[in-house]
Amino acid sequence: MNSVDKEVRLDKVLSSFLTDEDLQDVTLVANDGQKVRANRFVLSARSPVFRRMFLGNFSEATKPEVDVGFSGIVMQEIVEYIHTDTCASLNGKKRKACDENEAKQWDVQKELAEKMVALSAAAMYYNLPSLVKEIEKSISKVVKQVPSLPLMVLASCRKEGPSVPSTLLELAWTFVRANKEALMEAKVHACVDATLVEEIVKDEKLEMDEYTLFVFLTKWVDSNPKDRQAIAKNLGINLRLEKINPAYLSTSVSSSGLFAADQINEAYKKQALHAEQIHKVSFQQDRLCLVWKKSLTLESGSDGDDVNTDMLSCLPIKEGIYEWTVELLADHYGGSSAVFGIVCAETFVDNGSLFYRQKGGWGYDDSGNAYNEGKAHIGSYPIRVGVQFKVTLNLSPSDRQNGTLKIQFSNANEEDISYDIVNNLHDHLNLHPRGFLPAVSTCHGGLVKFVKMKKLLEV
Repeated sequence: MNSVDKEVRLDKVLSSFLTDEDLQDVTLVANDGQKVRANRFVLSARSPVFRRMFLGNFSEATKPEVDVGFSGIVMQEIVEYIHTDTCASLNGKKRKACDENEAKQWDVQKELAEKMVALSAAAMYYNLPSLVKEIEKSISKVVKQVPSLPLMVLASCRKEGPSVPSTLLELAWTFVRANKEALMEAKVHACVDATLVEEIVKDEKLEMDEYTLFVFLTKWVDSNPKDRQAIAKNLGINLRLEKINPAYLSTSVSSSGLFAADQINEAYKKQALHAEQIHKVSFQQDRLCLVWKKSLTLESGSDGDDVNTDMLSCLPIKEGIYEWTVELLADHYGGSSAVFGIVCAETFVDNGSLFYRQKGGWGYDDSGNAYNEGKAHIGSYPIRVGVQFKVTLNLSPSDRQNGTLKIQFSNANEEDISYDIVNNLHDHLNLHPRGFLPAVSTCHGGLVKFVKMKKLLEV
């Protein structure tokens, strides 16, 4: 048997129609003038549109050349897919070239996105749903290596118009919404028109913060400042500036030139109201705003058995009468977990133990015990969780007890309790004139909150 008589396998028959000119009986003339040869019966067998065109009562049924509304590159791939179930955009050749030649990476990516969108529109027109699905699968794979591809696809979809399958459009939106890197590639912005930018900044399904959208908008402007600055100012009203960090509002946002001063001020106003109403932040505070030094907040506590000693961020008290209010937020059932009082600013050293057990420490614990530099005075007035109590330090010259530290609170029976912890602080102050600092020690999960402090008497 000679080569002419050699039997052709069935799986090679369709592909032979693509390469064997003797089997090609029609020429598809693309809208750019390029001509693609094919077999009208194979086209008709795969596509209902071609079937009506070539086997129906249309003039195309007998014409040797037929005009089509797509580019030559797209029609080549349509014909290739019909004959082989694959085409160049799906088999990875372009993606490989993109990886191997970084200098041309952007051009290859842009060409790939535009071709895939145009090919998808053609596939939908010729009723080739399997090709549409293959294109979407291919884009899903490529996007992991090329995060900017979805935005390019989205831009190409808008350029192509309503002929693009809605499933491809939604796929591109899904990737853009979930990946902020898709908005950050500078070269893509030149391809994005104002209409698409408006759609993006208005989109309620975006999984990214407002500052990311601001950066996207500024990058889009930077790609063509002369034409886009004024447009971006109008688009900027869609950004919720109150959801941007105040530090960014006062710097990059306010200096971008996209927002008026009253827009920035309105954002600050909304942030302040939100903090006050939702997060219960109080902006009405004394000029001297005190916190615990270690925690840098109004609360101080211990997570475990380790002792945490903290002091208020005020100047040492050397004279006058001061009163501060503290609330016990949490304690350890069955044992002491919080101590309140003062330490000597000059001599006290935090050695990891409760401050009132050391030299230069005086206090009262939540179990009702008072301590004078380690010497205990067992009391019977414990402090309950949720109770606010006052600690008063009297260093006035008229104090007949020569310097007193006392604590005042209500017990479980709502009785007012007042207890003097120590009454000879003037003697200690004569030796160590730097004064005293309000202090607290917590352990076993104890937690306290500083409420306020006031000076009752000037000297």
